[in-house]
Amino acid sequence: MTEILVQSSLAVSRSKQLASEAAQIVQRCAADHKTKRVIECAGCYAKVVDVVRARYLKPAPGDSRDWFTSRRGFLQELDAMLADTKQYQVDPHDIDRRIQDERSRWYAENVRYSLLRLMVDDPSGREAVFEKLEDPPSDAASLAKEIAEILSKSLPPQPDMADVPDRLAAAKTPAARLEVLKDAFFTLDNVVPADHQKYLDMLGRDQLTLEQVVDRVLEEKQAAAGAREQTERLKRRLDELRRARAAHELQKTRKAKSRASFAEEQSVPDELYKLPPCAVCSDEPSPKNFLCCPICAILTRRDIRAQQPSVYCSPECEEKGHTSHAKAHTCASGSDCIQQLHPQDADVEMQGTDDGTTSSKPPAPKICFCTECLTSLKLPTTWCSLACADKNFQRHREDVHIPARKRLGITVTDRDRLSYDAVDTSLQAETKYHAIDIGAHITTYEAAVRAWEGQNAVKLQS
Repeated sequence: MTEILVQSSLAVSRSKQLASEAAQIVQRCAADHKTKRVIECAGCYAKVVDVVRARYLKPAPGDSRDWFTSRRGFLQELDAMLADTKQYQVDPHDIDRRIQDERSRWYAENVRYSLLRLMVDDPSGREAVFEKLEDPPSDAASLAKEIAEILSKSLPPQPDMADVPDRLAAAKTPAARLEVLKDAFFTLDNVVPADHQKYLDMLGRDQLTLEQVVDRVLEEKQAAAGAREQTERLKRRLDELRRARAAHELQKTRKAKSRASFAEEQSVPDELYKLPPCAVCSDEPSPKNFLCCPICAILTRRDIRAQQPSVYCSPECEEKGHTSHAKAHTCASGSDCIQQLHPQDADVEMQGTDDGTTSSKPPAPKICFCTECLTSLKLPTTWCSLACADKNFQRHREDVHIPARKRLGITVTDRDRLSYDAVDTSLQAETKYHAIDIGAHITTYEAAVRAWEGQNAVKLQS
């Protein structure tokens, strides 16, 4: 049972390490992002999930003795659960309960099988263990209590070995590990008896494991007692029970997946945002089904807009409130907006006609954001189109960018991205210019939406 002791000790140690790493992420998130719960921050929440994934699904090369490494069915199920919890589909507490349940099963299977082998001379004890195989306890504490009761009746008094698991886990070399096993299992009154020396030599000289040495001892006793056939029968029965349980769990998982249905577009989970009232009727929107102004959402996520996005409880309210709310997001060009002065110069989407030609329909707004305002200056600059941004870029740069840079102490060198059109000969200075590539200075509406969805791990419904 020494491997069980080592693996149990390692599990406790690495669980503490996992909890410590997760706690550090939560503390940094609270300090840096001012969140009360890590689930409110999509980035940090994903980091916590990744720490758990690394512990169980990407163990370090030295972690081959972990209890779960050979339980592939459990690891596949855990992989799917971690992917779902990252998308707010599975409660993290369900993952913790699933891990604890699997670990209890592993502990029950291994410890009870070891006890079954050790108790070949006690038919009543064997039957007591066999009966409990049908319904193992769900927690390790109950199991430990049962084991203690069986051992107290079936085995002679044992020395105190409370520190053996920790000593085995701390042993770094085979020699150090052998010394721990010698003190724990082969020494009586600081001396190794003659009848114990043969088995100690198997550990050191023959390099057998303690389990293999125990098997040798049992084989000798079984040969004398004629109990080998009975033990093999019980072993086969134990294997049958394990296979039956695995098949039952697999069937349960398949049934659960067949009953589950997922929405095509994921709504914001209840925990993520406390929604404001509907901007039209003031009713409380459903966290699972609501509409919001995407521009408001993007600006709020960028810390540009202090208040929460404008939210609508239904498509009808969104339609009623759209026209009035749209005035809050006017083109940054103001009275020089190209759609007001020269509508024919605005961006036009070409639509196919029935006869195969193309015709221009009234253009849908191709809103774009000023990238510098959106990222570093934190200003709500939007343009109605790429053409409007290009036409009014010089005025925007001089009236907004340059003063804001000075106010914030930001140094930006962007002259190499400008093309000068005119020179004032009296001042010997360049006076009129435009952006060489206006696309390098703007963020399209579509790109901003994709960035928002990536940061929040949900679909932006608008």
